[in-house]
Amino acid sequence: MASPTLALPSAGGTRPRRVLTMAVLFLAAGGGMMFAALLGAYLHMRRLAEPFPPPDTEIDQYWGNLMVLTMLMGSVTVEWARSALDRGQRKEGVAGFAVTLGLGLAFLNLMSFAAGHVEFDAVTHPYGTVVAALTMLLGLVVGLSVAFVSLTLFRVAGRQLLEPGADQPRATAWAWHFATVAAVAVWYTVIVLK
Repeated sequence: MASPTLALPSAGGTRPRRVLTMAVLFLAAGGGMMFAALLGAYLHMRRLAEPFPPPDTEIDQYWGNLMVLTMLMGSVTVEWARSALDRGQRKEGVAGFAVTLGLGLAFLNLMSFAAGHVEFDAVTHPYGTVVAALTMLLGLVVGLSVAFVSLTLFRVAGRQLLEPGADQPRATAWAWHFATVAAVAVWYTVIVLK
């Protein structure tokens, strides 16, 4: 007589915790390496080129300072939103993510405005190439963070992320903080160090 065939258990089980947060942290590590390579190229070029920056370049410090302050304010509001959700305050969470979204869009608008008013472009000289690459990479990172904040905002507003300690708000905060650190690094290198 043949023995009965046993069925496998159902695939229902619990999902591993913090998968999204870990994915964001791994992506941030990769992005950090890209920024480090470009910042290293900028600093190496700064050491070798005479004069540096080239005479026909002028970057307005006001716009750079305003962009960094905008990102730093966004770091405060995204943590406010995440903390509010952990405390079960959905309306505060929605407000925090909405303000962060507005600050991210303001940053992208400021970056677009400032990039349109520089006197050089990417093909003028190596300085322009590296600064343009840093600016485009920063714009891409902030744009992805804004998209992530938008998705989280819509999920919180739609009552899909109500449990305290949810993974997506924490991952969104990490993505925003990475974008803020990248903005500060680019600002310090291009605006402060020149």
